[in-house]
Amino acid sequence: MKLISKRAFRDYIDFRGETNASLARKAKVSPALIALLRSEKKAARWSCKPSNARAIEVALNAPPGSLFSAQLVGGLPNDTRLSA
Repeated sequence: MKLISKRAFRDYIDFRGETNASLARKAKVSPALIALLRSEKKAARWSCKPSNARAIEVALNAPPGSLFSAQLVGGLPNDTRLSA
């Protein structure tokens, strides 16, 4: 799952009064994952496993799909194919 907006993610964490460690405990993920998702630096991450994304949204009491969206990998847009 891909993070929709790092700014929204950070703002939601701050609004809920969570730290990387407290959110990680509630979502049962590593604090490093939260820090990497939150970060704007070169080593930052934009995605995580669907189970982690759901757990983070639940821990933040965020509506499903409000922080993460499905990430399509591979293929052509709209399944466009070349004719032979």
